[in-house]
Amino acid sequence: MLKNIVAIIVSYIAMFVLLMAIFTGLYFALGVERVFQPDSYEVSMLWIMLMLVIALLGTMFAGYLCAAISKSWRTCQVFALIVFLLALWHCFSAVRRDSEGPNVRAGDVTYLEAMGHVVTPMWLHFANPVIAGVGVLLGARMKRRGLVSPAV
Repeated sequence: MLKNIVAIIVSYIAMFVLLMAIFTGLYFALGVERVFQPDSYEVSMLWIMLMLVIALLGTMFAGYLCAAISKSWRTCQVFALIVFLLALWHCFSAVRRDSEGPNVRAGDVTYLEAMGHVVTPMWLHFANPVIAGVGVLLGARMKRRGLVSPAV
């Protein structure tokens, strides 16, 4: 039982750190002008596509890690449900947040300022929980079926 709880906690922390590091690095690598639409805090289509692909791969990694640690499909299902529910909670809080404020962006802004004013399409908020839950299950299934062999 303790191993299953540790697997979920470690997998979630690893997923969070990995995704934050990748998205922060991408923000600086792409620059403000490619992350956002011109003179706006609305995200660009490039950022949306990168976000979807990286979120799927990051959650697959977390599912794989959870399966490797716990060696239990049921634990991975519970982890997928937890990730789905947390993403859904984030979805509803983002939808409730007032995005009617000024969306005009003047020049370069700091990462924290940009993330505080970011405006994403409504559909993306609802896609994230599904991608997160499915990604965890796909990653766990890859480990379970032995589709990815560990490096020797």
